[in-house]
Amino acid sequence: MSKSRVVGLIVDRGEEQLSMPCTTSEQVRAGSVRLTMGRLGKLLALSGSFVVFGVWPVPLFAMTSFSEGDEPVGGEMAPLGAAKVANSPGRLGCWEHGMMPVTHYEFRSKDTAAFNEALKAFAAIQVPMSLWRPSLAGEGGSFECDEAHRLTLVLHDGPEYLPEFMLRGETVKEKRQLDWRFSVSTPINWHLRFNQPTRSPLGDWRYFHKPPPPPQIDAYIGGGGRIIWKDVQVPANIRVIDQRAEAAPVQPVGGGLVRGTVYSMLTGQPISGAAIILVRIAETDKQAESATPQEAGRAKTDSRGFAELSAIPAGRYSIVVRADKCAARTPGEYTNKGNSYHEFAVELLNESSVKGCVTDTEGHPLPGIPVAANDTLAVDGMPYTSPDAQPVMTDEKGCFVIRSLPWQGFTAIHCNVPGLHQTPSIVELYRIPSEELKFVMTGTGTVRGKVTEHDGKAPAGEVHVHIQKPGRNLVGTWGGSMKCQADGRFEFQGVPPGEYLVSADALLPMEGKAADAKSVTVKAGETAEVEITKAASGKSAQ
Repeated sequence: MSKSRVVGLIVDRGEEQLSMPCTTSEQVRAGSVRLTMGRLGKLLALSGSFVVFGVWPVPLFAMTSFSEGDEPVGGEMAPLGAAKVANSPGRLGCWEHGMMPVTHYEFRSKDTAAFNEALKAFAAIQVPMSLWRPSLAGEGGSFECDEAHRLTLVLHDGPEYLPEFMLRGETVKEKRQLDWRFSVSTPINWHLRFNQPTRSPLGDWRYFHKPPPPPQIDAYIGGGGRIIWKDVQVPANIRVIDQRAEAAPVQPVGGGLVRGTVYSMLTGQPISGAAIILVRIAETDKQAESATPQEAGRAKTDSRGFAELSAIPAGRYSIVVRADKCAARTPGEYTNKGNSYHEFAVELLNESSVKGCVTDTEGHPLPGIPVAANDTLAVDGMPYTSPDAQPVMTDEKGCFVIRSLPWQGFTAIHCNVPGLHQTPSIVELYRIPSEELKFVMTGTGTVRGKVTEHDGKAPAGEVHVHIQKPGRNLVGTWGGSMKCQADGRFEFQGVPPGEYLVSADALLPMEGKAADAKSVTVKAGETAEVEITKAASGKSAQ
């Protein structure tokens, strides 16, 4: 049996994405490298990155962590029986995205008989009962009323492969096909992420104030997969959702088929003459960097608000819906593996805008500042992604207008300038329309320091240092983590003025305190120096 090894992390910082290898268990305290259920998000092997607090109990705005191998995992943080499924034979690896507290385990099955054994273990999982549960199945993660709260098996057309980011590790170099994926959430992480009363949803209203979803298995049939569906034995307590092309209400011929219905969120009536557009999505990061989005087809809705596109070539597409006087909306994606069928309904709102000005701390206007509307919500609280609401630059008076936003919705405003910090914070939500928004950009400082052992020598192995405001109520505050250099040196740039704690102990971002934490005061345009003596292994926070 191969051993599991943490391969790397992907840290998403808005438009920038960092990738880094992680190779030693010393990177994480308390043995979380053993991949206990739902704890992948605790890995803090960051490299010079910063984040804004208020999304996780750990300061990670969006981090994808992953590992390869099949070392047994513990199940004390997941529903009873989940660990047995996660430890089924043939596991290629597992991963978790920091914005979604669900761990995904990827498997290449020996044969259908082996998959049937996994289904038996899956059927034995004991989960809390609830009337309403978010479903992990389907485009965009819709909610379904599931009174029995049955475990779910979702069927897809194959082939399916490991996520592309897992190919960035040191040993995973080529595409690896998988047959099934097991997804399970850690209840406490789910509640901390989505269900705290003071938590800002930041575009996560699909899951906001909802119980954790039941465990789920996604199986990929055909395309060289090893699971033969006619030989699969599904236990009675497992619900099956068949999303394969052959199970569609219609059988597309000569390519894929998309059907959509467009409504007005104001009146509930269908919108005629709306355009449903398919835009091809690049398959790899390199293609995304070099290619311009290509329209692959469009259709206009009839008097019932209905339209369809047929004979669609295989590929991955973004769906864009436009209508006169409405803010365009992207209701989701569509993946066509040949003759795939997809049906959706979407509601549009009238187009509106937000206006505001950006100044320095003395009230002087700041021209040429990039301003973006992020995490936009419709009036019903659901995400409303508009492809037309692009970032703008402030004019000579420091003012801006962002258009193509949904009327009576909400949006957050980001002023992205290296070396400057925005006030109010980027997690504030503003009503659409708004006319007189005001943002102040503050100069930032630098925190520079060094981590040593008790004997004054450079720390052995990789060491990560963390910085954050004191206390636990960190929503909207600045903080971050980074990997130190070999001699223990580190430097945080762009730090807003104020008081901070700095520590080489992962307990600081997890618990808000650490034995080696040092307090520093940051002033704009200045550098604060700090030296940290690494706490002895196993020493608890004071």
